[in-house]
Amino acid sequence: MKTAFLLMAQYERATVPLSEIAEQYLGMTVPVAQREALMNNLPIPTFRLRESNKSPLLVHIDDLAEHIDKVRATAKRAWEKSQA
Repeated sequence: MKTAFLLMAQYERATVPLSEIAEQYLGMTVPVAQREALMNNLPIPTFRLRESNKSPLLVHIDDLAEHIDKVRATAKRAWEKSQA
């Protein structure tokens, strides 16, 4: 929940265009992220608010926060195993 709150503070809205988070949070360029989204190959769901291909692909903050927390938890478990 803390991650979602911080993302909400950063973006000041519940949904964010995929183009704004592609590089920082998904590690891919915007065109690659858009192509992967259209094939449902991203680790988070994307959607459009209108049924138009011109409408931007969006990501909900809760989905992005859940993805970040899941990746972090996996990395933390791996790190903890290496420290034993």
